[in-house]
Amino acid sequence: MEIFRYDAIDSSNDECFRRFDRRQALPFAVVAATQTKGRGQFDRTWYSADAGNLYVSFAFKPQQSPQEFRDFSIVVAGKIAERLQQAFGVILTVKYPNDIYCDGKKMCGILTESRVVGTEIIFAVTGIGLNVAGDISQFPSELQPTATTLSACCKREIHLREVEAIIFEIMEKLLL
Repeated sequence: MEIFRYDAIDSSNDECFRRFDRRQALPFAVVAATQTKGRGQFDRTWYSADAGNLYVSFAFKPQQSPQEFRDFSIVVAGKIAERLQQAFGVILTVKYPNDIYCDGKKMCGILTESRVVGTEIIFAVTGIGLNVAGDISQFPSELQPTATTLSACCKREIHLREVEAIIFEIMEKLLL
């Protein structure tokens, strides 16, 4: 899977759509150190801190029908929560349809978008925003009471690259 890395980007999902429109071969991934217009479900803003967190989108061609594919985000959330629990010994919960929580605070959001022609999904993007090690005190004040990071949940330093490798392992198994 080809990976495109950016220091800063508007939205990793949007970049996947732009690359698809320019005929980029599938599957591929876009990773950003920060996003200026990250978003979640219902076009809600996803705050993307400047460092320490994972913002990645995977572009692919689903083999399922739109009906079968509709719960893909919750499948991804379940796989991520399960694997992070195994790797770091932390208790995580999945909130339908696309969020992962630790100690009642949001740690990860997943957004899957697609293009459908007739009854076929011609292209899909799954974006994952995962607060790994960012400083919650630097988040907007309205998010501080409800957001957390994997490092805070584990009460130890977690390295971004280690978490990124886990996410890529999960997504490659789901997509390839």
